Amino acid sequence: MPLTRSDMVDVSVALDLAGAEYQAFAVGRASVVVGTAATVIISDAVDDPEVGGVWNDQEFRLQGPTPAMAASRLTGRDPFTGTEPDQALSVHLFVRVDERCVYVGPVRHSRSKWADDELYSCHLRIDPPLNRELLAVVRPPASPPDLPGLGWLDHVGTDPGRALQLFVTGWHPEAEPHPPGEIPRSIPSALAGFYRLAENRPAMLGGQNRIKPVDQVQPDSSAGYLVFGVENQGGWDWSIPWEVDATDTDPTVWIDEADNPVPEQEPLSGFLLQFSLYEAAMTAPYKAFPEGFPKRLLPMLESCLHRVPLRPFMAPVAPTDFLVGPGIVALVTPRWENDDEVEVWIGAHHRSALRPLGRLDLDWRRFDG
Repeated sequence: MPLTRSDMVDVSVALDLAGAEYQAFAVGRASVVVGTAATVIISDAVDDPEVGGVWNDQEFRLQGPTPAMAASRLTGRDPFTGTEPDQALSVHLFVRVDERCVYVGPVRHSRSKWADDELYSCHLRIDPPLNRELLAVVRPPASPPDLPGLGWLDHVGTDPGRALQLFVTGWHPEAEPHPPGEIPRSIPSALAGFYRLAENRPAMLGGQNRIKPVDQVQPDSSAGYLVFGVENQGGWDWSIPWEVDATDTDPTVWIDEADNPVPEQEPLSGFLLQFSLYEAAMTAPYKAFPEGFPKRLLPMLESCLHRVPLRPFMAPVAPTDFLVGPGIVALVTPRWENDDEVEVWIGAHHRSALRPLGRLDLDWRRFDG
């Protein structure tokens, strides 16, 4: 029978879409049913980044090792063969609710991750986007945790190292210790302190850009600089002046793009706090991006968030200001092609942190709240 989005049906009706003959595969908290007529996904109604499910109004995530037959249907190719997608057979998404299934509709491949020729993460596009009422049914909100606080903001102007410590211990959970190894005495105290913090929180070293592990930090003796950070595509690196008996505990940081070193606006201690805020936003599990953002609307955003009192990060290449809230870091950068707009990227520790922003009158390109 023809199905319309939000129809509540028995599992048998969902399976009928796959065709008379089908094979079912368990992938994470979902079943992927590959049939002669279509592919059907029947997922639990969950809200957990580790197991997948409906992620936001425009995306479903299938998490877990996926057999080759199902992977080929979902992504349109066999692993690493580069064959073109088979557009003839649809992929239909259902979500289990109260022992029945809610029909979400057809979905299509957006992006995927493979390892050893096996699909283990597949993002599927939901189009048109779900309305808020249906989203609440197929992705019931999880209980919000205690969100990282903002006490660190009180120390930004007087003790950036203390601000960094309070921020990262609130944002990053402790992990298995990774001792940094011997920290050379010539490394400034601000960077040495960063490495000590990262011993129990290795995520501090970055997931977009990165701070080099201390055993990989080697001085450039010819130029007198110590390169300690790199941009993710090799576009530039960050360095500090290097001397064996250096006494400057908080030196200037230089950003070097195309052999053109230019100083960052904050010294090393402030830079390391900015680096940590930037990485937190970029690698956060939950995100929000407005569709274009006029500068005149920044006060609206700042009515919900607090501006971090530091000069712009990466000013020579992409000057970035930070706005923060409990469990939220927002990046604000200029749009070079339009002086009247800025780019806004928001990362959140948990999707509940984004919900206050959902009440703003903004057009969201993506909103995970």
